[in-house]
Amino acid sequence: MERFLVDQMLLRLGRWLRLLGMDVANPENASDSELLRKSIKEKRVLVTRDKRLVDACRSLQGECILIRASRLEEQLREMAQRGVPLALNPQRCTLCNSALQKVDSAKKATWRCEGCKKIYWEGSHWINMEKMLEKIRSSKN
Repeated sequence: MERFLVDQMLLRLGRWLRLLGMDVANPENASDSELLRKSIKEKRVLVTRDKRLVDACRSLQGECILIRASRLEEQLREMAQRGVPLALNPQRCTLCNSALQKVDSAKKATWRCEGCKKIYWEGSHWINMEKMLEKIRSSKN
């Protein structure tokens, strides 16, 4: 599985990628040089809307993705075009990127973050996220 690093402009996309099961780092307030260093050191694909940052990444032979869209749905579509499956797959915490552990629960699927202990469950928000992903999957572009 690919590992990603998103910059400050794409934090929301990064949280969604985590919901899709991706390992996504999002260093807060990092400079461009820090982002480049971290992406190369940790073998992460740098995801950004910053063309200059993409050029710098490529000059260092790093892997990078230039996201052109400003809307989340379009950003997710761009990631899907690069092979990211658009299906909820709760393996990573949206807050801290730590692994999620399935919790034995009587009624709903529930997970707990091993890092920050946040609890996740399949509620009405889950249905809304699935609807959005289905809309993206079924669109022609």
